[in-house]
Amino acid sequence: MKSLVKQLLRSRAVRRHTAAPADRLHAPTRPYPNGWFCVAFSDEVRPGSLTTRPLMGGEVVVYRTRAGLLRAVRPQCPHLGAHLGVGGRIDGEDIVCPFHKFAFDPSGACVRTGYDLPPPKASLTRYPVREVNGSIYVWWHALGVPPQWEVPVFPMDGRQPFSHDTFDIAGHPQDVIENAFDWGHLPALHGLRDLVIEGSPVAGEPIATVTATARGTVMRRIRQSYTLTVIGLATIAARTRLPRDAGNLYVMLHATPAGPGRIHLRFGTKLELTGPPGLPEPIGRAAALPVARLLSSIAQRVASVDTGADLLMWHHLEHVEQPKLARGDGPIGRYRQWARQFYSEPPGGPTAPVRRSAGPPAVADGDGHPNGTADGHPNGTGEGMVTGDRAADRSEV
Repeated sequence: MKSLVKQLLRSRAVRRHTAAPADRLHAPTRPYPNGWFCVAFSDEVRPGSLTTRPLMGGEVVVYRTRAGLLRAVRPQCPHLGAHLGVGGRIDGEDIVCPFHKFAFDPSGACVRTGYDLPPPKASLTRYPVREVNGSIYVWWHALGVPPQWEVPVFPMDGRQPFSHDTFDIAGHPQDVIENAFDWGHLPALHGLRDLVIEGSPVAGEPIATVTATARGTVMRRIRQSYTLTVIGLATIAARTRLPRDAGNLYVMLHATPAGPGRIHLRFGTKLELTGPPGLPEPIGRAAALPVARLLSSIAQRVASVDTGADLLMWHHLEHVEQPKLARGDGPIGRYRQWARQFYSEPPGGPTAPVRRSAGPPAVADGDGHPNGTADGHPNGTGEGMVTGDRAADRSEV
């Protein structure tokens, strides 16, 4: 499924209306939010590789040294401004500029030049980066404030990867994360029935939890249980318990601003099976891994079709600042009050300036994630929530 959104946009219903993406019709009405934002899944940045990702109108180069240390840096070399992501390479533990072959160690310091002369006192601009739950997050704050909180770690089996896709759509992350509290759209858009939902965000807390039970469109006779963990204005992590304690279905939804009015939506699915009965859990999980990986890939395709309906809504949505809410909508008003803590200026204020090459504002960067994952190898955390076994499939609308 290489172009899910394009397939949906080519459907009959959409062709009849020929609606334009939201970012073509009006300028963004809200600035970029502050917080941790996913720029890649763990398997997309392997040891000895680097990649360039858009973030808040700028760019970030994310790389992993041969030993597995993860780093996120400003793309421009401090020497003469070459782009490290265009021809740059990893040499052992150093990242090497493609222009004059200046090398920078994991601390960001220049350690050698390309012509065997002493290096200048120069350093790369590093950004706070965390590898949590199989996802790579970079901290962004409009005022350059260092990280104020951490991404929670989920107790998952790091041996099993996630299947995942990435979509480039119009939208703002606040509207995507609002889905966790827009309970009215669950029966209307997704066909869920007999909903029982609890939970709303707590003022001042960057993490929120929602629990729910419902009957779905596929398993109508089975009542499913869900737990949603909302992480800032960036991530919805969902967990569904399988019937008869057969395991858990995990879904990760990341909404990362790429530029004004545009987001990269990363969507991953993983089915964890407990394994054959009678076996100790670690052994049972290991025995079930091949089947679990296959079923995860199938589940990703099925879930992507369901999520595709949301993608179309977000892609064409115009944010209503003062909505006319109805009974059954869920705690949308409370969510929007909660969301204000992630802005350095009022949500209705001007859009943050576009940084086409500078990337996020420079902030203090530390190596010490409290769970020891900041510098870890992708399999070193034991928490591989979204470590897909294939590269993300980027579909642009």
